Amino acid sequence: MSTLTEALRTLHRIHRQVADLQDRLQRGPKQVKSAEVVVKKAEAELAAAKDAYRTAKLSCDEKNLQLKQREARVLDLKGKLNASSSNREYQLLKDQIAADEQANSVLSDEILESLERLDVLQANIKEAEGVLAQVRAEEAKTRQRISDQQQGLEAELGRYTAELVAAEGLLEGDYKDNYLRLSKSRGVDSLAPVEAETCGGCCQTLTPHIIDQLRLNKPVFCKSCGRLLYLPE
Repeated sequence: MSTLTEALRTLHRIHRQVADLQDRLQRGPKQVKSAEVVVKKAEAELAAAKDAYRTAKLSCDEKNLQLKQREARVLDLKGKLNASSSNREYQLLKDQIAADEQANSVLSDEILESLERLDVLQANIKEAEGVLAQVRAEEAKTRQRISDQQQGLEAELGRYTAELVAAEGLLEGDYKDNYLRLSKSRGVDSLAPVEAETCGGCCQTLTPHIIDQLRLNKPVFCKSCGRLLYLPE
């Protein structure tokens, strides 16, 4: 590496690679977190489906119990009907039996509707269980994929970090100290190429004097954003 310009080009290239790897490493856990959120949502939906089924089942069981009690009452009234001692008592019992049988008929229809509803809710549970199994499998695949990727990315990041340290070691004096302070706080944004006589970081127009300094291989900082400038190849 014979010139400062070449050193800065190399440093910026490595900084970009390091920044990209760090970003990819950060995205991995976020993808796992997103998969976990999907699983939790599916778990909540399954729990809600089961709660809906339990509530409907309890209501259906209560109606069945109520129907049995009413049917027993009708039998009891029929027994009293046969033992009635007067026409008035007979008619009252007969009217009550008719009313109870009508109510039982309505309740039986409600029970049939409840049973049909339970079938639907049971199907909803099975569907929710299927969805949950699927998203759990996807979560497991995501975890494994991210785990495999993270290991490779971490190894690659270690290699580029070592390259960065080696490249920084070629800088000298106060300029190196200034660069290291800037690099520590700003990372990849500590450097910028010149693009059409402007700073590639903030688009500030550069003076002819600054361009001449760069061509003379002199260290130059952008007066607008503070980045270290270098001429591209």
